[in-house]
Amino acid sequence: MSLEYVLRARGITKEFPGVVALKGVDFDLRRAEVHAIVGQNGAGKSTFVKILSGVYTPTSGEIFVKEERVRIRNPRDAKKLGITLVHQEATLVPNLSVAENIALAIYGTRGIALDRVRRAELLELASKYLEMVKLRVDPRTKLKDLSVGERQLVQVARALAENADIICLDEPTSPLTAMEIEALFEVMEELRKEGRSMVFITHRVEEVFRVADRVTVLRDGLKVFSSPVSETTPSEVVKHILGRELEEFYPRRKSVGERAHAQPRLRITSLSTVSEGRSVSLGDVSLDLYPGEILGVVGLLGSGKTELGKALVGMQRVASGEVYVDGRRAKVGSPADALKLGILYIPEDRRREGLVPLLTVSDNVVLPSIYRISAFGLFRRAGRERGIADRWIRSLRIVPPHPGFKVANLSGGNQQKVVLAKSLEAGAKVLVLDEPTFGIDVGAKVEIRRLVASLADEGYSIVLLTSDVDEALALSDRILVLVSGRVVRVLENRDLSRETIISLLGGRVG
Repeated sequence: MSLEYVLRARGITKEFPGVVALKGVDFDLRRAEVHAIVGQNGAGKSTFVKILSGVYTPTSGEIFVKEERVRIRNPRDAKKLGITLVHQEATLVPNLSVAENIALAIYGTRGIALDRVRRAELLELASKYLEMVKLRVDPRTKLKDLSVGERQLVQVARALAENADIICLDEPTSPLTAMEIEALFEVMEELRKEGRSMVFITHRVEEVFRVADRVTVLRDGLKVFSSPVSETTPSEVVKHILGRELEEFYPRRKSVGERAHAQPRLRITSLSTVSEGRSVSLGDVSLDLYPGEILGVVGLLGSGKTELGKALVGMQRVASGEVYVDGRRAKVGSPADALKLGILYIPEDRRREGLVPLLTVSDNVVLPSIYRISAFGLFRRAGRERGIADRWIRSLRIVPPHPGFKVANLSGGNQQKVVLAKSLEAGAKVLVLDEPTFGIDVGAKVEIRRLVASLADEGYSIVLLTSDVDEALALSDRILVLVSGRVVRVLENRDLSRETIISLLGGRVG
């Protein structure tokens, strides 16, 4: 075995009662390398890194670290070998400070209580590792007061404090914003320069080509593909993830055709907004949206597409402009006003803005309609609520099909279906979808896209806010290109090329 490899796994199989999660998987990791593992939910990605980090023990197979065969029975064994796991959801202690959370990685494993360590020593130690991950926060800050992205970087800092040479990152970008993702990638690049190796779990194929050296695809617990990133393409990776051709990844929809005699369901004229915080101000935006139409709004980070979506439902301060619903002028001062008009915004960050994760599927589905379906607006009818949830579970094929299942435990794709169910049950006829396939695995993306297309076919009007040009081309009847808060062009989606849209975006695709 070459010294080039810091880790090799051979024939890793993991069986749970009634389920074989991994079937004879081979994997290797070189020094100073980022090796990405991708696949749909249930492919075995997280199970594999949990075996490497000692959370699970394999049913069979061998692991070698720096030429030596090892047994990793628990996380302590893994840490002694220089292997640590950064979980998707932060596993730190919210009520402790940043410094205390980092120090636990060192003193906790030695059985030394933190109250026996000098405060100055804790702060000095934490500052050292925070500097390594370029996180500029006061180490005395309570962890619960940090953003999700900052907490994720604290986890990386703690991994470095554990003296990890091999860092397993289990979907670390899933809860992060675009800016936080970029910050994490910069840290990963620095760690690679220092000679550390990383196993990077993600379901976002574009991230593989942004940060990884090699990519391995798991499907149904099997390793089905592995290649240097420089020798493959996103379409080839997606094909292996799905087990079918890329064309199916963007299911195309037939145009609604002639709109000359139809009245717009929604008309916006000369809409301008006030910039708040980091938001982009919109200037003189006009659009028409017809029954059964999907209007794609394509823009990159900073284009103002999210601000447009929020302005349509009263979540963004409007400076000027008019809104018409079914030909009648309407005032939209709040999401409640918008909902009365049949307009509902589905945010990009569904976990924090679109759902109550600790409530059940049933609770989330009926939440906006609770006063309509409860007795006298006061008393909830559990049987009726379950019936409503069951209907949407069947209609949208939410898995697992149980109204009492907590939303926090659903996959990203099924969480998105719950958000859609909630919107449709609330009586929305205009759906404003902000990056509806962001942060879900590629198989779920296909399913959500087909669902969006079918909703339009049923007569719903949809504003599709997306940075995915191919998604807009596949689903939209017309495409509005937005750059820096301004409408560059509105195009009929007839023989429209990807290159045309990219050129209007300034030659850049997010």
